[in-house]
Amino acid sequence: MHALGTVLFVQDRSGSYAVGGAVAAAGALSEAVCVPRVGRALDRFGQARVLLAGLAGHLLGVAALLATVWAGTPRPLWFLAAMVAGGCLPPVGTCVRARWSALLGGGALLPAALALEAAIDELVFILGPTLVTALVALVDPAAGLLASAVLLGVGAMGLALQHGTDPGPRPASAAPPERIMRRPDTRTLVAIVFAIGIGFGGIDVAMVAFAREQGLAAIGGLLLGMFAAGSGISGLITGARTHDRPLRARLLRSIALLTVGLALPLAGVGVAAMIPLSVLAGATVAPTMIDANAMMERIVPPHARTEGFAWLTMAVVGGLAVGSPLAGRLIDTGGARLGYLVPAGAGLLAGLTALLGRRYLPDVDARGPAPAGVQRPASAVDTTGAAAPAD
Repeated sequence: MHALGTVLFVQDRSGSYAVGGAVAAAGALSEAVCVPRVGRALDRFGQARVLLAGLAGHLLGVAALLATVWAGTPRPLWFLAAMVAGGCLPPVGTCVRARWSALLGGGALLPAALALEAAIDELVFILGPTLVTALVALVDPAAGLLASAVLLGVGAMGLALQHGTDPGPRPASAAPPERIMRRPDTRTLVAIVFAIGIGFGGIDVAMVAFAREQGLAAIGGLLLGMFAAGSGISGLITGARTHDRPLRARLLRSIALLTVGLALPLAGVGVAAMIPLSVLAGATVAPTMIDANAMMERIVPPHARTEGFAWLTMAVVGGLAVGSPLAGRLIDTGGARLGYLVPAGAGLLAGLTALLGRRYLPDVDARGPAPAGVQRPASAVDTTGAAAPAD
């Protein structure tokens, strides 16, 4: 909601999707730069303190963005406000995945939990864009951003208050964590997810612009909702299945399907055709992200879990920072159909990255022994939220 609300609000005031996409990209780029550092802070200090501090900064940034754009101040101030809002954005998804991993790490239920989390994410992506486009069309161009800030405030504060599942701060006696991005397996995984993030940024802007070109502005949220619905359904199916294949093989297969899926919207010639294509394209997303998160859980040490998931978040939002303005520029130049070239190209880039870097990913099962250099927790986090001794 925050990214799409920014695009539509700035586009309304400036008359340009490219400017709207660029301002949103500035926020996404700032988030991408800050998220790994925030991830390390979450591991070091615990989630509650970091979530609440980030939320305060984010709300101030959103207020500044609304004020500067409304007042028509020089555009560099728009970008600065967007960067504050993005850099302070609380990484709620990262925190939730880290909690699942701490509770279920090494157990057979973790893939199902990650699949459930992905399905809930997709439900959010159905409701969020639909709500943003409806509020922008029916209430005010700024209403989407305001609603995003309110919902984020409620959700982040609620998560911060759930102390029972918080993995807690890293013990002071623990050794300093390794720099996980020095590892080729982590870099490969982050590069793949970065390419996927480019596709996400492109498809968000292209679908909204496509609906507006068809004279059905509110349908843009529906198309994004269908994309997310396809992803959510496939995520639930993935979580319900018992997987016998090694995790790397599953990940590579998912990426191959995603490469095809992100190109499907190019075949849409009207809204009626675009709806099923959106569902099919979305169905390739959740399995890929589930496998990517499971792979990250496998290849990083337990005390760096939150940072590992934060790097995947960074990759997605960093990709958004590239995909959104690129699609906006193509749409301004030649219409919405040109915008669909961005997700198609991003899917191809993800496939090529996976193909070239597959040798760096460990060929292990998600429930099997940990690969060399990765220590498993001796037990899950207990019901009081205290970390197990091995953490």
